[in-house]
Amino acid sequence: MAMTLTAPAPAATVLAAPAPAAPAPARLPLKPAAAQVRTFEVVASRTVSPGFRRVTLQSTGDGFEDEFEHFGHDHWFRLLFAGVGQELDLPFGPADGWYARLLAMPEATRPAVRNYTVREARRVDGRWQLDVDVVVHRDAAGQVDGAGARWAQRCRDGERVGLLDQGRIFDADEHAGPVLVIADESGLPGVEGIAHSLAGRDATYLLEVPHAADRRALPAADVRWLVRDGGRPAGTTALDALRATRVDPAAYVYVVGEASFTLAARAHCLAVGVPKSRIDFCAYWRTDRVRA
Repeated sequence: MAMTLTAPAPAATVLAAPAPAAPAPARLPLKPAAAQVRTFEVVASRTVSPGFRRVTLQSTGDGFEDEFEHFGHDHWFRLLFAGVGQELDLPFGPADGWYARLLAMPEATRPAVRNYTVREARRVDGRWQLDVDVVVHRDAAGQVDGAGARWAQRCRDGERVGLLDQGRIFDADEHAGPVLVIADESGLPGVEGIAHSLAGRDATYLLEVPHAADRRALPAADVRWLVRDGGRPAGTTALDALRATRVDPAAYVYVVGEASFTLAARAHCLAVGVPKSRIDFCAYWRTDRVRA
């Protein structure tokens, strides 16, 4: 008996669902939702290297505990502290108008104000503790120079200070390409926070410090430490290294440090093709004003 063989039906074509598009990086907050001048107290201080003094500040239960959110990166704040022999008086109130309130205070009781970054933030028994690394500038004779550095050297446990949260400046949240960070020693505490926040991303760091012992471990792919000769102005060693480095025009660039150095570094990055929109910079100090 003849057998008829029927060809098998063609297999159905299975169309795979398109892979979902990768979500754009989320934009995280840059500024606090609310901030006021708050009271903190010193709970520890110590020298961590020739160029840095670490001060630990703790909130005092006046509302900061519910107000503060740590943004990582280069989260910064304004520190208000009393001069030698002076009682601390603070321009309490919201962030809006804080400077006008400060100027309205009598000069004899007006606190000094300096800007610092949060190296590390943690909750301890319901209070916030902030580690702050203060650069110890020195003059030509080797003496500690600058109001902030002198305060960090003399502060004692229990001393009260004021703090005004300001958020962060570094903003590569929506940038998927490489990151280049250039800083002198004044930017190092903030850069350390940036490196921890960016761990695992394609990032290069050009970091100038005055002493080899000021170098520290960073969780980053490419860290280039640059120890400055004592006679050179701050930032010049990092600037030389930047000019010798091939800068990817697709990079997000962040420059922090002495004012003339940050402007020169920004100008170089613009000249090699990095768009203005992908360069952020902040002048933390000026050589001619360190004593102020």
